[in-house]
Amino acid sequence: MITEQLGKYNFEYRDNTLHWYGVNIKEIAENVGTPVFIFSTEEFVKRIRRLKENTDYDHLLCFSLKSNNNPYFILAAKKEGYGVDVVSGGELYIARKAGVHPKKIVFSGVGKTNEEIQMAQKEGILLLNIESESEYKAVKEISKSQNLNFGISFRVKFEIALDKLHPYLGVGKKESKFGINEDLALELYKNAISNGLPIEGIHFHLGSQIKDLEIFRKASELCENFLGKIESLGCKIKYVDVGGGLGLDYEKLEEPNLKEYIDCFKNIGEKYKVIFELGRYLSAPSGILISKVIRKKEKEGSKVFLVVDSGMTETLRIPLYKVSHKVIPVNLRNSTEKVFDIVGPICENSDYIAQDIVFPNLEEGDLICVLYAGAYTTTMSSNYNGRLFPPEIIISNQKYFVSRKRQDYQELFSRDQFEEQT
Repeated sequence: MITEQLGKYNFEYRDNTLHWYGVNIKEIAENVGTPVFIFSTEEFVKRIRRLKENTDYDHLLCFSLKSNNNPYFILAAKKEGYGVDVVSGGELYIARKAGVHPKKIVFSGVGKTNEEIQMAQKEGILLLNIESESEYKAVKEISKSQNLNFGISFRVKFEIALDKLHPYLGVGKKESKFGINEDLALELYKNAISNGLPIEGIHFHLGSQIKDLEIFRKASELCENFLGKIESLGCKIKYVDVGGGLGLDYEKLEEPNLKEYIDCFKNIGEKYKVIFELGRYLSAPSGILISKVIRKKEKEGSKVFLVVDSGMTETLRIPLYKVSHKVIPVNLRNSTEKVFDIVGPICENSDYIAQDIVFPNLEEGDLICVLYAGAYTTTMSSNYNGRLFPPEIIISNQKYFVSRKRQDYQELFSRDQFEEQT
């Protein structure tokens, strides 16, 4: 079961029990219960440093908080000299509470409210990536009464074929709600120049789970051409925010060549400071989800089900995008492998972890480990079916501690304004 793929992420079985960075995973599950998310700051930092070591031009990493907003990941990025990308007032609040310097915060997102823009103004962030003409008007209105405390940037749609992506992931497409087409964006840049607004950047983000690096190369060329048009207007751009979207193979645990990805923007990096909004690449392999088999359902037609204590409330991206994660047992046992559906306890047919997976013949009480569970899991969790948010554990230096405690039933009811009628 131990393979070179698992070994490169520092997983190993000791006495047939899964360990990660030297920590006994079964011990964590026994002490804090399941389901439980476990995050490795060592894996996270290793990946950040890999980016730093391979980038030979001026750049700033703004870790995407929508992928994972655990404060210890934010702190790790901060210690490496980097910042964060936020898409809401809530994420901006988390970033500032975690101590991120405002001039290392980029605010993206298609639906910023006027209140959130004012929040960015109050904090004095680095860049606000404007995504619509309406949003630009709101920013311009603020500038009439006060000097803007942030630089502005427009998110431009570059026409690139993204047919291989899931339709929900190709956010750079012409018909997507995100961004501004090139013609309108150029008009907005002209207007911002004439109004003396602090134009400091340009932004593009093509989508998520992009594995074809040629897409990034093409976008870089189109952006460079568009930058020429902007600068012909007499506007000097400082930052080029190239978004994120670098894809991973969740089943084979394979990654694209990071150096090749970084070199896709080398033409831009020679003239401008490049901002990366990487999230998944950094956080997905830095987290796992541990679940327990609570029921085993056999003799159900052609299917045998392992019902575990986590589901779509913890791993929504599985049914949402119809994707799979690699799943491994926490304890190795000498048993015949069988074909299972690993499903959750949620009252939906779409609630599954894996379908038709060849897996050891586990029994009730056994543990499974879902890999690449550090991105778009905790941040997409919900209380559907009255489910409680699992705890989040940080492992570091062969030790572990609780970073976020498990939600309890009292907290589940705490927001309700309710008085029982007699």
